[in-house]
Amino acid sequence: MVQKEIENIVNEFLEGKAFFLVEVQVKKGNVVNVFVDGDQGINIDECVKISRFIESNFDRDEEDYELRVSSPGIDRPFQLIRQYNKYLEREISILTNDERSIEGVLKSVTSDEIKLELKPGKKEKEIKTESILFADIKEAKPVIRI
Repeated sequence: MVQKEIENIVNEFLEGKAFFLVEVQVKKGNVVNVFVDGDQGINIDECVKISRFIESNFDRDEEDYELRVSSPGIDRPFQLIRQYNKYLEREISILTNDERSIEGVLKSVTSDEIKLELKPGKKEKEIKTESILFADIKEAKPVIRI
């Protein structure tokens, strides 16, 4: 199966909707993983609709495949700038290209950078804000507290 073709089909389905394609993976044995998200998240019913739309564009008699459509999940790093907006005013974790780890509350997102509000250290009283360029981010994920 061709990854670009699947991306085009998914984007066609999502046009005009509040959802967006994050990533398509085509793995060995024609295992296709499609990750879709939305500014307010995505539910299972929407994933089923997307899956059925994809399947309607392929003939299983010609090519067999295993299709999985889901949200990226909270354990997967952000792939798109648009995913950051979903986590405004929430805590995220950043790993920079120089291997620095930063946690803070996401305060703003622009096309070039994010701003994090950092918790003050034990000896500090002031809350600090740090700007981080997307070009400097190796990985970003939501912080999950249990």
